[in-house]
Amino acid sequence: MGVSILDPVEWQEMFAGLDALLRYAAGDRLKEGVPVVLRPAPRHVRAGYDPERRWLVGHQFIFALLQGVIVGLNCYLEAGGDDPDGEAAADANAAVLVAAAFMRSSAAAIKFTADFGPVDYDARIRPAMSPPSVREGFSGLQTRDHAYLVSLFTRLRETAAAHGEGVAGEAFEQFVEATVTAYEAHKFICSRFGGDILPSLRMAAASRGRSTQSGVTALRQLMRARLFALTPEGTPARAAVPASMLGSVLSAPASTPASGCASAEGNEVR
Repeated sequence: MGVSILDPVEWQEMFAGLDALLRYAAGDRLKEGVPVVLRPAPRHVRAGYDPERRWLVGHQFIFALLQGVIVGLNCYLEAGGDDPDGEAAADANAAVLVAAAFMRSSAAAIKFTADFGPVDYDARIRPAMSPPSVREGFSGLQTRDHAYLVSLFTRLRETAAAHGEGVAGEAFEQFVEATVTAYEAHKFICSRFGGDILPSLRMAAASRGRSTQSGVTALRQLMRARLFALTPEGTPARAAVPASMLGSVLSAPASTPASGCASAEGNEVR
């Protein structure tokens, strides 16, 4: 089916998480990610055009990448932060770089998963995400992987504050930037499939069809809340988040429904 909306850098990054994990397992502590050398991305071709298969396989790939994010973050949390310049900090640095690489891979994989036309989404994909194919309000936010990853964010905030501005702190900034990239990819796909105007399936089900809030607006509010939970106030990690993304999270209603287009952690299926 080919690739049409991924640029060459994103195509490389889609496999960077797997490469980082192999290097980490081999004891290779990279200070910076090393580009993966791959064949050029196959351009879009009509032969074998199958949006349903791309959507399914793409999401399976994304969930595998999220496991890599979780492994990296768990190793980061276990490394401790008592000595910002010692062995533990080096271990934390290596682990969170793995998590960042997987998060960037998930951002690219989101685009790969949705690399077909909006007309096909409306006609072939969205109906498969609605009753009677699945229960009303079906969402990737309901997965255990998503719930566990969200539960890690508060712990990450505390650990990042303990690491301070040493090497592990700098690596954590890279993870925050990668998380922002994943949110941006979700917003891009949400808009591509009408979420800049329409509510998501999950939002529509929760409001029984009365919601007028677009999926992109809800996703933006969810993104702000997650980034506030992840980044300690007054740290370089918080500063790494664009101000336009943070806005005033405190002004958002507590009952705001999650975006049905996507979630950076849960890759919600709209």
